[in-house]
Amino acid sequence: MSQGYLLLALGTKYIDECVFLANTIRKQKDFRPISLVIHPSDEAYALSKGIFDQFILFKPEGEIWADCKTNFEKYCLYPRLILNEYLRYDETIIVDSDELCQFNPDHVWSYLSNRTSPIAMTGRIFDPYWHWGSILEVSNKLNRSVPHVHGGFFYLRKDPFLNIFFNYCKEVFWKYDELGCKRWYQNGRVDEIIFAIAHASYNMRPIEFDDYPIITFNYTPDIQIPSKLQTENNQNIIMANYIPFVHMFDKMHGSNFQALYEKIINAI
Repeated sequence: MSQGYLLLALGTKYIDECVFLANTIRKQKDFRPISLVIHPSDEAYALSKGIFDQFILFKPEGEIWADCKTNFEKYCLYPRLILNEYLRYDETIIVDSDELCQFNPDHVWSYLSNRTSPIAMTGRIFDPYWHWGSILEVSNKLNRSVPHVHGGFFYLRKDPFLNIFFNYCKEVFWKYDELGCKRWYQNGRVDEIIFAIAHASYNMRPIEFDDYPIITFNYTPDIQIPSKLQTENNQNIIMANYIPFVHMFDKMHGSNFQALYEKIINAI
């Protein structure tokens, strides 16, 4: 079974972020191939970085693309709705470009490979405060309990169910307002609630942030790495194993991002 990473880098600044992420993955002696989804006009720029293994050219089309109005809908939501069309490996991990890898993720790959489900996202099985405090409203509309899912991490294993799942997500796109989903980010749809509704509809559960060490958030310069510290929602829980992926909301020019990157790259 082939394994590799897929990163969305629609714009040169996202390519630059992916360079930081890729460097930290390689620092952990993880040499799985890394594919990048890019604009055709950015291919030479991405190639010049010398760290990516394959480029997938972003060529949007169809009714969903035509109905996307905001930049987030066009360049984050839309490509995620067709992630199953971008897969180049039997097993793929997709993480956001503003993440860094502080520990070898082999244990995450092994854990997810051995799960029955070919799809994994992280989140909360029940979080009444999620989706701007309106997730219970969405659950009532759907007549199912809708979980909290975090779009910063996906695991996808090639399987016939992937097409079923993503086709259903496209249906939810069109029913977004009918299901009570909010357009409170850039006045447009967001992807996470769509994937959450699909989870509920197919009786799937996200992997809780503190149930298995996959992703944590916003490490500050005082944290010693590698770390087992789960900071989601200010929990500060020490987990049983090191957490590979750190989602840094201050982005690549932020002081915390840069401090963590330097720590990872300079670690012995």
